[in-house]
Amino acid sequence: MKRQLTKVIGTSVIALSMALPFSVPASAQTTTDPGATTAPGTTTDTRTYTDDGFDWGWLGLLGLLGLAGLAGRKRHEEPTRYRDPNAVGSTGYRE
Repeated sequence: MKRQLTKVIGTSVIALSMALPFSVPASAQTTTDPGATTAPGTTTDTRTYTDDGFDWGWLGLLGLLGLAGLAGRKRHEEPTRYRDPNAVGSTGYRE
């Protein structure tokens, strides 16, 4: 009984931790500066991209190729077959 109770409590905690962020209302950051030049409700993109011309997609593809080696080979091994000791037949060495 204690083991099931522990599972139920653990599952409940995980479910609540996943559902709680979706129930909290979102709030946007607003500027209260009276000297701001943008109209209320608009944003200015101030991001700068400094990737120095490197294409990260190729690096990701190389990483996936490296992980492909961990999959292993497809082995079609048949199970070991043994002769039935109670079989009636020839008494020779090979059957």
